[in-house]
Amino acid sequence: MTNKLFFILASSLFIASCAKHEIVPLTPQNNSQNTTQSDQQATNDNAKKILGDIDPTQEWNSIKSGSVTITADAQLQDIVKIQILTESPILNENAKVLAEANVKSGESVTLSYDAPNVYSQLMAACVNKDGVYYQKVFNIGEKNVSFTSSTSSQVARRAAASEAPTFTTLKLKKPRQSFNAQRTAHSSESAYRFWKDSKWENEQMWDLADKQTFDKGWKLDEMTNRGHMFRDINGFADGEQATVEAIVNSALNKFDKSGWNGKRNNLNSVRNSEYFKQNANHIITNGKSPVTLIPIQAFTTEFKQDHIYYYYFKDEDIPAGMSEEDYIKQLPKFKAIQVERVQTTPESNAGTFYRRQEFLLPFFKNAPQEGDNEASAIFPAGYKIGFLNQKYSNDSYTSTTSGCVYGNGLLNYEVNHFGQFLSAMDKSKGGQIDGGMDFTDPRIAMFTANNKTYMCFEEGSDCNFSDMVIEICGGFDEKNETPEPEAEAYTMCFEDRPNQADYDLNDVVIRCIRKSKTQLLLSLVACGGNDDVMIQGAEGWNHNGKEVHAIFNASGAGKDGNRFINTMSGGTRLEAVSALVTVPEGVTIPQYLKKIYIENKTMGKTIKIAQKGEPPFAVIVPLDFSYPMERQCITQAYKNFVQWAQNVNASEDWYLFEESDKIFPSLFKK
Repeated sequence: MTNKLFFILASSLFIASCAKHEIVPLTPQNNSQNTTQSDQQATNDNAKKILGDIDPTQEWNSIKSGSVTITADAQLQDIVKIQILTESPILNENAKVLAEANVKSGESVTLSYDAPNVYSQLMAACVNKDGVYYQKVFNIGEKNVSFTSSTSSQVARRAAASEAPTFTTLKLKKPRQSFNAQRTAHSSESAYRFWKDSKWENEQMWDLADKQTFDKGWKLDEMTNRGHMFRDINGFADGEQATVEAIVNSALNKFDKSGWNGKRNNLNSVRNSEYFKQNANHIITNGKSPVTLIPIQAFTTEFKQDHIYYYYFKDEDIPAGMSEEDYIKQLPKFKAIQVERVQTTPESNAGTFYRRQEFLLPFFKNAPQEGDNEASAIFPAGYKIGFLNQKYSNDSYTSTTSGCVYGNGLLNYEVNHFGQFLSAMDKSKGGQIDGGMDFTDPRIAMFTANNKTYMCFEEGSDCNFSDMVIEICGGFDEKNETPEPEAEAYTMCFEDRPNQADYDLNDVVIRCIRKSKTQLLLSLVACGGNDDVMIQGAEGWNHNGKEVHAIFNASGAGKDGNRFINTMSGGTRLEAVSALVTVPEGVTIPQYLKKIYIENKTMGKTIKIAQKGEPPFAVIVPLDFSYPMERQCITQAYKNFVQWAQNVNASEDWYLFEESDKIFPSLFKK
């Protein structure tokens, strides 16, 4: 998510004339404290020239405020605090903390929050002493949040050991050679040269045979040639679906205006998972219950081509001198899911969340053979289980859209050089994506949230990692994610000469974040003017009443003859100057910031937060706002600002869509 919030600017003719103020000596004329009628008219005319007719109901507010009582009753041991966040923090650096309180399990606390106006929902979270999160989404305006359901268990049920089918043997069909094996056999041909000496030649794909019956609701697919075992389930637990959707959509943002074909590149995000390693996206069995898979989303129109397989082994089974990846290549691969048979939604509605069927991963005790095999519904402890997606548009190794993609990235080297799959590589590797994959990147991401682990598949030609999302259930111990979201920042931007404002909104820039219920960290970030300007109204801040250039200890002009700090590319760049402020409990950051104003001592002007319908010369944005660079009017740096200025209900998210060449990058963004 790109971030920003404010007012609007002018035409290209005006932009061309935008020039920062020269250093003007203080004289009696421009030291007047009275705003004359002509000054006011000049101010209004200037604003109208840039912003047009301002909506008379416009209050320049981009913040939604509220309060909610949260009960710390999540299914989580050793709860130590509650938070309100903008989004789920799992694999998501955009999630910010709006409020928090220390609690014990079972306690309730009422928290006030101020959220960016782009949110209609927020995330409540219990956090334990180890930093593990348990979350629940709620709508802005709701008054109470509890993590337990009023009508049923909060967590949708999974197969317990007592619910496992009681077979002792399973029938397998005659195996098929994998695409990797077939291409290895043809590696003398140019199209398959990357499979030469790859050691895939013995890989076989195994499906369950038809017409086997099971107890306890487990069955084979009623259609032939499906090869997997499943049972129907009742869907999400009461109130669970909205939270699952919010967590998945935060972790795997689907779209980005700067992404490939409009799809967001999530590669960097998924690399932050506790599971994510080049060769270790697997689970380790604990022998306590069946290992099952529950599909919850297929965000692809090609789901009919997707077939999920699994393999398993113990480290001690790998022969001496053989690498793990070479050992995995020759292991049998067993059918888990044919995604088409999950009753997925039609192609026109791809992306819908569901929870309809649970698929069992049988454990075969010996090397598989066609016909009867000794098998069990529960894995012994200590086995590594890995996963792959066999994708094919037809069953021929010659198809450039067919191939097997693995969670272990070392097993993707060959297919990532081939056909459609090459497109997802970085441009430096011959692919089509800036910041795309390497040839040994995994094609499955895994993460854990609310005591559940999810696999997220990248099946084809982008790095979205949300083509399919499948919950892995039971039979293994999760690796819990421990995110560390930062506090939400609020940015306050000033124009220092109202009647001559060029609306780059960088003459004084202040940032504020909450450190505790009674402490704020206030920072001077930038000054983009030459006038002597003092910050006033910042109660308790040790820089209150000081001139902004002096706060930076940079009162003189720079080598380019101006006094700008942190507003020009290649100009003077200094660290923000910060200090803690103590406030009464219950005082919000916007309440505190609205009391701050600036005095332009050079011009004899005082600039405060605008009143309803007035031109804006001081604005608060609820993000780490990347304000415009020098001589870049806000309407050019954020082109939707004008619509918002003229209609309070239009383009409320204008601050999310900046022109990257016209903004000064935030000092605080990673």
